[in-house]
Amino acid sequence: MMRTSTWLRVRGRVAIALAAIAVASIASVARAQTAASSPRLPAAVEAAVNRVADSARARGLPTEPLFAKAAEGALKGADPTRIVDAVRGLARELDVARQSLGNGVSSAELVAAASSLHAGVTPSQLTHLARVADERGTSDRLVMPFVVLADLVARHVTADIAVSSIETLVARGAPDAQFASLRAAIERDIASGERPDAAAQVRSAAVLRTLEPRSMPRPPT
Repeated sequence: MMRTSTWLRVRGRVAIALAAIAVASIASVARAQTAASSPRLPAAVEAAVNRVADSARARGLPTEPLFAKAAEGALKGADPTRIVDAVRGLARELDVARQSLGNGVSSAELVAAASSLHAGVTPSQLTHLARVADERGTSDRLVMPFVVLADLVARHVTADIAVSSIETLVARGAPDAQFASLRAAIERDIASGERPDAAAQVRSAAVLRTLEPRSMPRPPT
């Protein structure tokens, strides 16, 4: 009975974590749509944000995150100059993200990659992860890895350790649920006083052991 109860609690926590990710994604889209249709911004700030968005649109970048960033700043009562600077900064990060990942990536991947850059991941590290995913044939499933990567670095996991932890899972073709579970476990460990780097290394190794070994090519006959 004790083991069953523990298993149910763990399963419940994972379900809650996945639900939270889904709700956060939906809320982000809603904020972007609201900001685009009726931004709560001073006229001068709105004009500046629109200019940044027009320039980004011309370069083929998604503009919804820019409006969402502006709306977030306005709701927080941020200084108008800081709002415009934040929007411009995000536009630059989206540009760098696309340069790092190449053309053909989705808007969601660009936004997640930009978040990783903002947290402290380098462009070359993003490129490396994209190559690993491409070799595995999962280059279209990088949104969750990038989201978790940004979160780990924001929680003071060293960028090299965070990238290494995510890379091993990407190379094994881990599903999104595994990345979500990894993030939740590391978050709990850090909250309990574990060093961020140690938590990331231990937890990623534990997840890796649950995955099927990557198939190796047969030697020539």
